[in-house]
Amino acid sequence: MNFSKVNSFMHSKNGKVLCPILIGLSLYLINYSILKSVFYLYPATIPLTMGNGSWWLSQSIFVKILYVGLFAPFIEELIFRRGILNWFISNKQFALGLFVSSALFGFWHMLSGWGILKAADMCLVGIVFGLIYKKYQFKGSLLAHYFNNFLSLVFMMLLV
Repeated sequence: MNFSKVNSFMHSKNGKVLCPILIGLSLYLINYSILKSVFYLYPATIPLTMGNGSWWLSQSIFVKILYVGLFAPFIEELIFRRGILNWFISNKQFALGLFVSSALFGFWHMLSGWGILKAADMCLVGIVFGLIYKKYQFKGSLLAHYFNNFLSLVFMMLLV
């Protein structure tokens, strides 16, 4: 495989859009598969992941689409990547910023009603979004987050 062509595509205008989208979709599918396996093998982890559930779970599909599909990814990327991580990047402390912003991203999900395992899961997802932010800036991490949440909404609508 010619990696120079892959590298060239990743830096092209189309690649800067398509790569974050594909990473966001792939991230959700990998995450979903792992959680499904963990829940199957260790059912006791379900309450530790779900917690009380977030407030939007009991809302209409319209509210779910607006919140999960539009507002939450934008606000979270603005706070955790554009605000917190970017501050660390500007102070030349990317690794520390990646850890802090991702840990806070996970903690935010726990404060939103999810369990401790969901917080840990979201911390890992935050690391991926942070790496995307470093490579593709705010637009890239926002696209990845939008498409990750979009797939979450699709699965939610299919499974409920």
